[in-house]
Amino acid sequence: MTRVRISAGILLLLLGLCIFAGIWTDRRCSHLMSRIDSVGELYASGDIAGASAEAGKMESDWEDFRQKSKVLLKNSKLTDIDRICSRIVHLTECGSEEVQAELSELRHMLRELKSSEVPHINNIF
Repeated sequence: MTRVRISAGILLLLLGLCIFAGIWTDRRCSHLMSRIDSVGELYASGDIAGASAEAGKMESDWEDFRQKSKVLLKNSKLTDIDRICSRIVHLTECGSEEVQAELSELRHMLRELKSSEVPHINNIF
């Protein structure tokens, strides 16, 4: 009977960790997507300095998220997002025309990460 209780406790702990990771990832990705929208709006309005500063904040938020999510998420899901996020700061400082395309791609990748980590019955089994 003790083994059954220990096994049930471990399963409940893993289920709780899965739910926590999904909710935490969802909130952090939503925050990063709002930063992406801010960078895009500032860049479209012609405020290059403001867009560059907001892109720097977005990159620091991403680094914070990446450091904590290494334990919970697969690294291959984070690598491409990391590459694009680091490019956006440089592109906004240079005033490149590729900024909007990179922001769109980053938003799409974050949306995919967010949807893949939210616990649904088809994600669990």
